Amino acid sequence: MSSLVARAASTNRGTFRGFRGALSQTLSLLALMGCAETPDGKALTAPPRTETASAAGDILPPPRMIPTKIGRLALRDSGPADARGEVLVLWHAILTDHRLHQAQIEAWRGRHRLIVIDGPGHGTSGSAPGPFSMKDCAAALAEMLDALNIPQPVVVIGTSWGGLVGGEFALAYPGRTKGVIMLNTPVFAPPEGMNFSDRFVTWGARWIHGTGLYRDGVARAFFLPSTRARNSPVMVAFHDHLRQANGPALALSVESVLLHREALAPRMGGITAPVLFIAGAKDQMYPAESLRNAAAALPQGRFELVESAHISVVDAPEATTRLMNEFLLALSNRQ
Repeated sequence: MSSLVARAASTNRGTFRGFRGALSQTLSLLALMGCAETPDGKALTAPPRTETASAAGDILPPPRMIPTKIGRLALRDSGPADARGEVLVLWHAILTDHRLHQAQIEAWRGRHRLIVIDGPGHGTSGSAPGPFSMKDCAAALAEMLDALNIPQPVVVIGTSWGGLVGGEFALAYPGRTKGVIMLNTPVFAPPEGMNFSDRFVTWGARWIHGTGLYRDGVARAFFLPSTRARNSPVMVAFHDHLRQANGPALALSVESVLLHREALAPRMGGITAPVLFIAGAKDQMYPAESLRNAAAALPQGRFELVESAHISVVDAPEATTRLMNEFLLALSNRQ
């Protein structure tokens, strides 16, 4: 197992560009260009703000605010599911909110009980009181489950940041973890030191998060060109979220997740629950091969590759949801 992790880390050091490099390079290029363009040279602008942006979350009940060690977090609970359903906890990527998983929410509502969370500084959650770790996020998740009086094991489903939370939760609370789905998850620690790129991304989250420059830069780092070109409800919600974000709260979370996270890869061998690890074949931020090597250390791991950039649930919602459904069915059949 240790040799697999070492090989993955070596591959990662050689090819890893990370969110900071991908996003800062994009933003710098756009700044020099003075505008954003599609590959065919047409101006790329954010979808107009419409009622669709707010309607994306309307199929869930209003949020309940839960006090945790990382602040007051917004939680949406779909309520009881059918007899064979699971309790699924969904946690999104940084610079997005719970609407990132809209396709899965629509597919699973009524079949599973959905606990849908906005991380600190994102969506309708409050700011964290200070810098936090991924272990702190896992402890906050346990606090929220306690507040809902959910004692049974749950399946934690997370994209990028959310995948790190799921991994830490499985390590800290193995008895409360039935399974984990890690999507596009950066399991390696970022390079040490805060260089110009680091500062630029964090500064942008604080001061220019609502501008087209920043939103288009994030979108280029996260999504395939074909996804960005569609005026889908999820893309409308993505831009709407960044427009409305609280800059200082957003930047605090971006810095905590992006720059100060602890490497999960060396500890993945300790995750005893079944894990589905999904990566994007066209993810320029976190190369799939390094993630495949890291996932090989999971005792009950399954690695899958889909045709997507960094956010598989949006770039390839049908393929990604199908893989997750297969995993959930296998979990249910283990009972």
